[in-house]
Amino acid sequence: PFWIATIAVAASIEITDTVEQNASSGSEREHFMQEAEIFNGRLGMLAITGFAMQEWFLNSAVVDQIPIFFKPLNVVVEQLLANGGAMHL
Repeated sequence: PFWIATIAVAASIEITDTVEQNASSGSEREHFMQEAEIFNGRLGMLAITGFAMQEWFLNSAVVDQIPIFFKPLNVVVEQLLANGGAMHL
């Protein structure tokens, strides 16, 4: 029930946001930036949904499965250089 309510709220916000954006007129650049923001937001929602599904199916945290995404870049580079290019998780 929680996730259904969350998706319903997100969908209603998306519909309201899209209607408001279509009602306001602006330059072509402004329209492009608004569309890019919507696209990136939707991509982020798909990514976090994918992470949730991955955790549910594999029954372990994404952070434990692919820690390279959750470490600072300098730590990753240091580990790669120390191991001759091989990443040990």
